[in-house]
Amino acid sequence: MKATRFPLLILIALCAMTLAATTTLTAQTQTFRGAWFAIQYPADFTAEGSLPSATLDGEDDAFDSATFTSPDGSVTFYVYSPQWSGDPTDIELSENEREGQRKVPRGKRQTVTYWTIGAKDGSYTRSYQEVREGETMYVVGIRYTTQQAYNKYKKQYLQFKASLEQFAD
Repeated sequence: MKATRFPLLILIALCAMTLAATTTLTAQTQTFRGAWFAIQYPADFTAEGSLPSATLDGEDDAFDSATFTSPDGSVTFYVYSPQWSGDPTDIELSENEREGQRKVPRGKRQTVTYWTIGAKDGSYTRSYQEVREGETMYVVGIRYTTQQAYNKYKKQYLQFKASLEQFAD
């Protein structure tokens, strides 16, 4: 009898850990719905709509872009996903910033542009990825205060980028 209790206890413990891990993964993200996109972001981040939708003029809470700031304020994730194409004016270069080199590898179906902007005083870096395919486009990015902060949130940022879902009209 004792011999069957031990494997049974192990099985129960494994089931409990699996359930806890599944619950944790589900509880770790929330969904932000923009005018033409949805994206998953860490549940402990603060979400804020940025650019009002250019094509849903006048509708409250209809945004083409949004930011998501970590609890410690060391990183902010960014997404811009308009109905078709547009200009993400909320991430334009400011006078206290300097733009690094742009990389534009072209694929058969899409063009991806990577660029980085840094504060002249070194207080933060912003890195972006713009993807254009036909008439549609989106931009994702991250602003971070240190390389250590970037490394801390890198896994969550990659999940954030991968979760972008664009809507059509």
